[in-house]
This record gives sequence, C-alpha cells and structure tokens, in this order.
Amino acid sequence: MSTQREAAGPIPSPHPPGEIDGSGEMRADVRRGRDESVPVRPAALAVYLMCGPETPALAEAAVDGGADLVELGFPFSDPLADGPVIRRAAERALSQGMRTAACLECLAETRTRLPHTPLVPMTYASLLEAHGWERFADDAQAAGATSLIVADLPAGERPGLRRVQLVAPTSTDQRIRLAAESTDGWLYLVTLTGTTGARDALSPALAGLVDRARATTELPLYAGFGISTPEHARAAAALADGIVVGSRAVEVAEDGPGALAEYVRSLRDALDTA
Repeated sequence: MSTQREAAGPIPSPHPPGEIDGSGEMRADVRRGRDESVPVRPAALAVYLMCGPETPALAEAAVDGGADLVELGFPFSDPLADGPVIRRAAERALSQGMRTAACLECLAETRTRLPHTPLVPMTYASLLEAHGWERFADDAQAAGATSLIVADLPAGERPGLRRVQLVAPTSTDQRIRLAAESTDGWLYLVTLTGTTGARDALSPALAGLVDRARATTELPLYAGFGISTPEHARAAAALADGIVVGSRAVEVAEDGPGALAEYVRSLRDALDTA
C-alpha cells in the first residue's frame, strides 16, 4: 500500500482532479514565495511512466519512493519529442493494446491507488483530435486526471483546453509569456533542444531559460528532458522549483516496482539535500 508523502514542492495544478477544461473558476495559490525569511520547501519531483498493464503498480512505487506527481504517457505512433527509450516504450505499449480507451482505464486504476497524487496524462495532439478534443478532456477528467500535457500543441492553440504548457531554450520571450499566462499551475521547462533521453550533464541552457521565465511569471518552474541522475536533480533544483524525470525512469521501471522506488528515492534524497 502506498504511503503518500506531502508534496515536496508547490501543488502542481490549480485545479482539483476533474477541472481541466478551463470551465471552472477555482484556482489555488501555487506561487512560490520569494521572501527569504520563509523556508523554501524541497523541489518537487515528477516522474513520467508510459501507460501499460503494470503502470498503476509502478506509479504507486514511484510515489512510495518520493515522487510528488506522476505523468502518464499515452503512447503515440510518431512521438516527435521523444527519444529512443520512450519511443520503444510507446511501441511496446501499443503492441499491448494500449490505445486511448485502455490508457484512460490505466489512469483510472492509478487514481484509485493514488487518490491524492497529481496525475497528468502526457500525449500528442493527434490522439485528442482522433478521440475528440472535448471528449478527451471529459474522459480524462472522469478518469482522475489533474491536468494534461500535449507535447506538440503550442500555447495559444485550443485555449479552452486547460493544460500544462512547455517552453524551450529556443522559445521567444513572447512565447514564454503566452505560455505562462495560459499554463495550468506550473510551467514545464524543456531544458534542451531535441528529443527526450538521458544526457551526461545537465543542459547549460537551463539557467538562461529559468531567468527568462522568472522575469515573466511567479508560477513554479519544473525542468525536464535530459535529467536522469541525482547529480542532475540536485543541479536542476538549484535553479528550478521542480524536476521531471522520464527516460531513465522508464528504463528502470522495466526492472519492476522495487527498482523504480529505489531509483526515485535516490532522486528524492538529492532534492531534499539540495
């Protein structure tokens, strides 16, 4: 049974599960204080997992290890933003029959196991187009999604679909401002150009991206892409309010829930001591 911890960082979404379509007015205060007299909480830790039959148990293990948020990948046959690890995981998931309906069932089972953990489906616009934009939002809401990430849907398009926005080192200041104005609770900073995947070192572009984003918004900034080791986590936490770990988590998850919990715990320890 999962022993959920209090989230280490700011609550990642301003909406409770079920308010992801932009129709609700409820918003929570997710701004991270800048008053140095206020103790700073450790950075938030988000873990990405590909939807599959074993994913609910893996998500529970990730939270047991210290994850504050779980992203659930809905596999797509042509994932432009993803590197070889997540591409292979998507291919495996599709071969297991993990189409949209099955992924929504996976989300619902994960929500049953983790009633208090933010769960954020991450996918591509073509899946929402095929399923129906409003229908997808409604079905994800019913299954327990806290928010959505649509990797290839630029800020400004489909404004009624409330989601976490992504910005990259190549984003203009205007694009960062637009994304920050419409994002759902936190801003996802893509630390590098190119696809997902583990790297030897943290991207040097992150610091500049954080500075430009902080000049635009007080919302929490979570850094992802290329973060895989405790050293990466600690370095990213010195700049951002949280981190997202994907490819390495997917790799470790192949060895089962115990291995994943241990890996996530190593990241959590690094963040707690950053």
